[in-house]
Amino acid sequence: MAGLVALVLRRVRTRLSPPPPEPSVPAIEELAAALRRVRPLVLAPAPGTPMARRRGTTAAYDDLLGQAARALEVPDLLTDLREGTDREAERLRLEHLLREAGLVLDQPRSDRR
Repeated sequence: MAGLVALVLRRVRTRLSPPPPEPSVPAIEELAAALRRVRPLVLAPAPGTPMARRRGTTAAYDDLLGQAARALEVPDLLTDLREGTDREAERLRLEHLLREAGLVLDQPRSDRR
């Protein structure tokens, strides 16, 4: 009997409790700034950077690309691909589509006189 009461209380509590909060999605401006900050580290890592750090930086960049793609409703296949040539090609394709959607991925160049 006590087990039945506990089960009923658990079900009532589950139905009455508020839904879990939605994961916070960064604003597109924040995503763009993060992409501009991480992209140079992926394209040209500092000499002597350990491979683990390079892979981690690339994984972080890919995550940011995926978040930006979802925010701008751009189709993203990057997360489904394994590391290799296909993933690199998809990364380039996704960068291109995000640029077409208006996202600025490149850091502005300073004036050179």
